[in-house]
Amino acid sequence: MKCPAFERLIDHLDGRLTGDADEPIRTHVAAGCYQCDRSRAFYENVRAITAGDDTTEPPPWVFKRALRIFDRPRAHGTIAYRAGRLVAALVFDSLRETALAGARSTAVESRQLLYRAEDFSIDLQIASLEQQRADVTGQLLREGELMFDSVAGLALNLIRDGKTVLSTATNERGEFKINAVDCGYYDLQIDAQDSNITIVGLPIT
Repeated sequence: MKCPAFERLIDHLDGRLTGDADEPIRTHVAAGCYQCDRSRAFYENVRAITAGDDTTEPPPWVFKRALRIFDRPRAHGTIAYRAGRLVAALVFDSLRETALAGARSTAVESRQLLYRAEDFSIDLQIASLEQQRADVTGQLLREGELMFDSVAGLALNLIRDGKTVLSTATNERGEFKINAVDCGYYDLQIDAQDSNITIVGLPIT
């Protein structure tokens, strides 16, 4: 017989063929066909490589950065300048999305917020604590940037009623955390290298 199609040869090698469908291919391969032997060796090599794959799940920051590659800027007008600073626009609020979906939960333990200011994205997660407090975890990313040079080591100020209540800085990957802050509405100022970004009325609730 002529050499079987590669897909049929694979089915034979994987034991998915039986009886009359398998016998001709088995006889042909056993006869020492050079082309089928090369195909068999290639497939077994690929199978050995995939069986030894020890790939692990990427850390969250890698996943978020990958998503930003395919993210596109919102329509013109979603950002604004106010008193010389760049004001970030809210583009996603998990609490609002839950309400629109008709969920009837009376307690929300975590809230996800995403803000955009030009080519910067600020991803925030607010986790409720007891006694009307919450932890705020965030990451600042810049679209089109392969590394984290422009978002690492930036100063952040959490402001309420015109007074700075807490100051911190981003780490080498643009991440930051604010622990056990009183619930309420704040302004979050980020001192970027070439601009000053402000989230106005950040709802830590």
